[in-house]
Amino acid sequence: MMVMAPESGDHPNESQLENYSLGKVSAPEAVRLEEHLLLCEPCRQRLAENDDYVRGMRGASLRIRAEPQRSGWAWGLPRLVPALAAVIVALGIGFALRMNQNGSLAPVAVALEATRGGGFVAQVPAGKPLLLKPSLDGLRSFPEYHLEMVDRSGKRVWQGNFTPLTGAAAPKQPPGLYFVRLYSLPGALLREYAMEVKTAP
Repeated sequence: MMVMAPESGDHPNESQLENYSLGKVSAPEAVRLEEHLLLCEPCRQRLAENDDYVRGMRGASLRIRAEPQRSGWAWGLPRLVPALAAVIVALGIGFALRMNQNGSLAPVAVALEATRGGGFVAQVPAGKPLLLKPSLDGLRSFPEYHLEMVDRSGKRVWQGNFTPLTGAAAPKQPPGLYFVRLYSLPGALLREYAMEVKTAP
């Protein structure tokens, strides 16, 4: 018996695969997806990548919960602190631009997108400073946010404040997989982005 490959229009989208990975689909929908996955190697590969991503996010979530809670004093300072931090960030970016005119390395602008599936990781070259610009789509607007960069094991390698207009200047990082966490200034985790630093070929 000849098995026909499914039509390209019948492939499940990323949201459907994510819901299937998380067990959030109805029984009839699960049966339909499983029948498709039996016949479609590319979709099986996408599902495997999605499962890897979900496992990684769950592991990161467990590590975050296991970390000692931050003391609230750093976030409870007067309202003047965010304004001063914004001025410091602006001065830092101005200094970086002036250094660039004097021959230093220009920062690489990194557009960070929150993704729900494998294969959507921002890739940046090693050995260059970074200008992080995380997507804020769907989030409540604040004048300033806090960013934290951790390596694959969850160890913090950098932190700083971020304003939507200027981005956040971060130092160069060695090759590897990193996660950039976006917090509101009261300290609530809002989103996490993946970023891979790669050596130039």
